[in-house]
Amino acid sequence: MNRFITILLLVLSAATASAQKAADWRDLLTIVDDNNRTVYYERESHKPLKGEYRIKRGLDIEFVKLKDGVIDGDYRRYRNGELRESGKYVKGKREGDFTEYHSGGKTVRKTTPMKDGRIDGVVRTYFSDGSLDTEKTYRMSVEHGAERRYDNATHRQVFETHYIDGKKEGEEWETADNGNGTQSRIVRHYADGLLNGKYRNELTRDGKLIYLIEGEYLGGEKTGQWIEHNYEAGTASTSWLGEGGA
Repeated sequence: MNRFITILLLVLSAATASAQKAADWRDLLTIVDDNNRTVYYERESHKPLKGEYRIKRGLDIEFVKLKDGVIDGDYRRYRNGELRESGKYVKGKREGDFTEYHSGGKTVRKTTPMKDGRIDGVVRTYFSDGSLDTEKTYRMSVEHGAERRYDNATHRQVFETHYIDGKKEGEEWETADNGNGTQSRIVRHYADGLLNGKYRNELTRDGKLIYLIEGEYLGGEKTGQWIEHNYEAGTASTSWLGEGGA
């Protein structure tokens, strides 16, 4: 019985492969239409492609279903026989989650939510071990919401910022382990995409503050009083910049 099922699957696989038409990207004519969709044509006849195709594009092979020249249905992209990307098109535009894979085709590298051909939602990338690398929020292909990054070794969050309609807004922070027991942390603020507000850059060793720079930005430029402390050396300096300078 198992042998019969195996033979049946092989026959069905062969039938599916034979139903697909093979094409090379260089032998096709593609045009972007008024709806921002890529339309595939036969280069010689200028007829739109129809049916299931295996399209070779450089090192990649794409499996697509075309209706009147546009992709409509499941999409898969392979490299060296390994699945690298999968998703779905609706009438020529990406729709729903698109997934990219690390080499080997088993672990997820990136997930991208699509709506009517645009990025809409949280894009996430992953390290090869499956842990979260980054996440960034979009609204119709424009950054809108939080962006976060994570450390591969500790899996702890090391960066966060926020966007409104493609421009940074509010507090942004980042941390880093510099080795030798030292860690750095920077906090800055944005308004309408420009540095605006308090800025603080500190360096600690084993939890103890050893170096500090703090000041303020206005409209992307340093302003007011800026102070630099070197606690280990016991020195400090003050400068005035921009409006309010001495």
